[in-house]
Amino acid sequence: MDSPAGPADEPMLRRVNRVLDTVLETCLQLDAARQQLQSAIATQRELEVVLEMLAARVELGQASPVEHRKVAARLCSARDMVTRCVSDWNRIGRRFTQLTRLLPVQLKAGFDALEPVQLDEMDRLAQASQSTGADVQFSLSLRAQAWAAQRADPAHPSGFGPVDFGAWLSGLEEARAQAATVFAGAREAYFQAVLNFDREHARLVRARSLRRTAETWFRLNTRSATEYADAIVEESRCNHAMLSCLAQRRSSQHHLYALAGLLPQQFGLVEPADGY
Repeated sequence: MDSPAGPADEPMLRRVNRVLDTVLETCLQLDAARQQLQSAIATQRELEVVLEMLAARVELGQASPVEHRKVAARLCSARDMVTRCVSDWNRIGRRFTQLTRLLPVQLKAGFDALEPVQLDEMDRLAQASQSTGADVQFSLSLRAQAWAAQRADPAHPSGFGPVDFGAWLSGLEEARAQAATVFAGAREAYFQAVLNFDREHARLVRARSLRRTAETWFRLNTRSATEYADAIVEESRCNHAMLSCLAQRRSSQHHLYALAGLLPQQFGLVEPADGY
């Protein structure tokens, strides 16, 4: 915000609200990309250790060269994944810098967990979105100011007539209906994002359990190294998916508040009495 915003700065607050929505989404994507890159690097290092141990076993005749080649192939795939994660980090980082004029490394690591949106809160946001959402051309306060200016203008002594008021009221109802439709879509996207995150989180928990079991078998040399390598790769894949879903869940929740026009208030840029 270039200057302090007050109750009369409704257009500025709405611009800030839209910008915050975009910036928050990019920040969450960047945070997810950073964690995905860290996870990919950790996976690569784990596979390198497995390959080193397997090479020693091959020399001792306790493992076959074929298995060594299979694990080496998985290591190559893991390195490719690191390359892709670096590319994603750079791409999102450029977007982050354009929006915030900060370097990607300046983004604080991690975000506070968001509590689920309760039904009464969802109703409040839905109601607010109809009067203070993205479609602001029919804002009551702005129209009232325009009418007052028209009445005070000698060139328009009669102000708006009944026909003008009827057209405005029709437009207002149409805008409210459109805002309700937009919010309903955003609400559905939020619920789907919650379901997606829960599903991917459950998959990650299971993958971690299987990986720990596979690691025990590998160190005891009772099962193949390929199985352990596959378990490491699967855990990394599930973690990658879970991080993407987490970012989307948080972004979709912030978007609900953006449609209600409440992001500046939520992040302390304006006092509650000065917000929407």
